[in-house]
Amino acid sequence: MRHAVLRANEKPWVKVAESTGGSAYRRQVVIDEACGSVHMTLGWGALDPGAEVAPLAHSYEKSLYVVEGEVDLALGGAVHRLRVDDYALVPLGAVHALRSSPGARWLEVIAPQAREEPRDTFAVPGSVDWSAAAVPDFANPLRGPVGHFDESQLPPASQLQMEGYSGGDVVGIRLKMLIDRVFGAQHMNVFMVEFQPGGAGNSHDHPLEEAYVIVSGAADALLDGQRYTVNVGDVVWTGVGGVHAFFPSGGAPVRWIEIQAPQPPAQHAFRFAQQWKHLEEVLAP
Repeated sequence: MRHAVLRANEKPWVKVAESTGGSAYRRQVVIDEACGSVHMTLGWGALDPGAEVAPLAHSYEKSLYVVEGEVDLALGGAVHRLRVDDYALVPLGAVHALRSSPGARWLEVIAPQAREEPRDTFAVPGSVDWSAAAVPDFANPLRGPVGHFDESQLPPASQLQMEGYSGGDVVGIRLKMLIDRVFGAQHMNVFMVEFQPGGAGNSHDHPLEEAYVIVSGAADALLDGQRYTVNVGDVVWTGVGGVHAFFPSGGAPVRWIEIQAPQPPAQHAFRFAQQWKHLEEVLAP
């Protein structure tokens, strides 16, 4: 199957060994090879009050989007205090550390997927001066790979405007790129999407994987010919070639955080079913 629908809190939380400070770093993995993915691992990360993750580096790229509490991220010589709707990119091989005083929870994406052998996570000697933690100056171009999303960043609803897309098959959409090639990512895109009532993302597929984390509203999803209704907290995954469509339901906008891995090509990132159906009709004898 080239899709999966994971319901809110369906997956277990597990403790992660890297945590210190007498508390726990926990992870709830939602999308990985168990559902068919080969390009991404997606889930929730959480630090209990007082928990800390000592300096380490990965052989993969990682992003965080904070949904609860505050987490301090040591990265690139700075200690960023990330709060709700802040996000960050940890580049492949970048030494980083985490700490939370009030407790925190965030959406975490890894691409390419983590592995056990050969090793992909390495403890790095050193310590962090957590007293240097500061809220990022998001207007400063030297702030590093951190950002903040707010409502004002979403443009008016329109047809989709996105690299690799052409046509009129995605309408009534508002979209804000968060983590992408411009931001410094090489293996993933993370962006905020909202569809207005009456909008539609008609049936299409991609040469890449996508995941959708529903944050408000509800949508009817058509995935490989099967119909689902998805709500807040649900996560949808579509694999390479998985045909999918989304339509807001309930008379209200639906909003989700969308993830792509690997990053789309500059052209032909979308393949719309109705366009090729039209060609079939044109060529019919």
